[in-house]
Amino acid sequence: MSHSSPLWQALPSAEIDWNGDTPISKNFDDIYFNPGHGLAESRHVYLLGNEIPSRWSQAAKDRFVIGELGFGSGLNFCVTVQAWLAAPAPKPKLHFVSVEGFPMSAADLDRALSHWPELREIKQTLLSQYPDPIPGTHRLAFCNDSITLDLWFGDVIWATTQWAELDLRVNAWYLDGFAPSKNASMWADQVLDNIAHCSPAGCTASTFSVAGKVRALLNERGFKIQKKPGFGRKREQLFALKQDDGDHFQLNATPWHKSASSSPRPEHVVIIGAGLAGSFAAHALAKRDIKVSVIDANGVATQASGNAQGIVYCRIPKRHAPLGDFGALAFQYATTLYQELLAQSFLREGIDASLCGMLHTFPQDTGSELQRNLHGLPNLARIVSEHEASAISGRSLSEPMLHFPRSGWIAPQALCQALLSHPNITLVADVFERLVPSNASLQVRCALQNLTADCVVFAAGTDTKNLARDALLPTKAIRGQTTQIPAINTIKSALCHEGYIAPAVNGQHCIGATFDLDDKDTNPRSASDQENLTKLEAFLSITQGRVLGQRVGFRCTTPDYLPIVGPLPNNDALHNVYQPLKFDGKRIIPHACPTQAGVYVLTGLGSRGLTYGPLAGEFLASLINQEPLPLATELVKALSPARFAIRQLKRRS
Repeated sequence: MSHSSPLWQALPSAEIDWNGDTPISKNFDDIYFNPGHGLAESRHVYLLGNEIPSRWSQAAKDRFVIGELGFGSGLNFCVTVQAWLAAPAPKPKLHFVSVEGFPMSAADLDRALSHWPELREIKQTLLSQYPDPIPGTHRLAFCNDSITLDLWFGDVIWATTQWAELDLRVNAWYLDGFAPSKNASMWADQVLDNIAHCSPAGCTASTFSVAGKVRALLNERGFKIQKKPGFGRKREQLFALKQDDGDHFQLNATPWHKSASSSPRPEHVVIIGAGLAGSFAAHALAKRDIKVSVIDANGVATQASGNAQGIVYCRIPKRHAPLGDFGALAFQYATTLYQELLAQSFLREGIDASLCGMLHTFPQDTGSELQRNLHGLPNLARIVSEHEASAISGRSLSEPMLHFPRSGWIAPQALCQALLSHPNITLVADVFERLVPSNASLQVRCALQNLTADCVVFAAGTDTKNLARDALLPTKAIRGQTTQIPAINTIKSALCHEGYIAPAVNGQHCIGATFDLDDKDTNPRSASDQENLTKLEAFLSITQGRVLGQRVGFRCTTPDYLPIVGPLPNNDALHNVYQPLKFDGKRIIPHACPTQAGVYVLTGLGSRGLTYGPLAGEFLASLINQEPLPLATELVKALSPARFAIRQLKRRS
């Protein structure tokens, strides 16, 4: 992280004036929708304007991607979901990608959409997942994962450039920014260039604006323009049809984070490892109707993922950098997933998990800096006084704490079992031996049987680098011992200090964990128990001598503390292609990374498996299934398995 990188903070929220039920943007002095007729106008201009319902019946087996400029009140999205629910089967899965630079608050969004009772259920589902204005990409799921909403919170030029860099392919555009005279940036040349790059032949766009400038800008970029009857008093609206695929987007950088090989949607994926990494990957793939076999000789979550309790942890970034940016987005995504698993009883409240909140110590001289970073993000975290912290935790605390109201504790083994209970997942108790490429498939050789797969994912924690030897993954194992102690019944929330403690389950707390570098001892040690007890006593002034049990696990960590997620590089070919970087680290080499066809990895979750795992698994499944990605280019690079080899080459320059 550079001290010159931008401060990490909330996006500015939309400032709203209300005229009855109609929201008016103070930022752009324009209405969000037609007073009294917003739903009908949205349906006419965008849904029917792009002829979307009729196109769904023609693309029933595919994914239909809608891109939107300006999420606003979410009305266009809700109208589209309503139409999708009413459309006859078969119909495609729906992926809705939208950018918003000034997100509405949840309260304003609720008020804006409450005008239409028929949207109530859709609105409630949206509000249950609606994120704080944390900059970056937020993925939301609807209708049993048949509908995906990617909310890109940030500047429109940044977001659309990301879409172009990530090769987003859109079927229809909702060009719904405020009028060009009110918000010129939404109609800037670069924005429309990016839209054109994301628009294959046959892609459509519609907008209420028929301004000559808008027509000319779209026409110059390969869209055939047509005027259609407008809504209400507006005589005309614009319809545009892309004539050809257009030019490929030119990255002003070496695309080493992209794979040079592509494969069709897999029918069967084999995952090596049934810990947190493998479970999250398997679940994300299975909910896409992909058959998954998970191989682990020892069973579910028996290695590093087998601790009795873990905390959903988040560190508040000071400035924008991949580690902090990914951590905040992953925390938002993870807590939403756990909330859903608890609501659907896949996890049992108070037994398998509890989002009871988490209190974390912080250096008191950084309080004002933390307040600045957290301004506008009340659902992420806030500083509470020692008195409020004591009331939240049930214990007397002597200093202000950082409170994460959406956090809590999870029993990792119960979580893995819940994730792997999907009917598309099969557990295989066997020992993986080797991988053999065979024509268009992969042969997975095990001690007792062989499996055939379209893709293979290595997610075996500290064993991954030994199983996938050709990739040269620089992971390391860090020993951690947890200790079980008798219940302290007053503790009501998770507490993180130099160690951690969560509310008791079955009369016991799990505390810890030690952080033992370069220590390969698999046996529990009384000295490690004492270390955990000493940290707890220093924090809570509790003298607890009884130890009911202990457990040793080994975290799989990386040099930059970020997970490794993506296609495995072909190391020899990578060095041949990118060898010029040894002499000039800034040289642009216009070739994607040579990878091992159909072979992926998800590892290096470290001590943040409960936080990083859900988004890492979702990202990996999106890559494998060739879907729109839920991360910006910088984060795709930051997680790429090729990053270590590229850094090594550049250091030599």
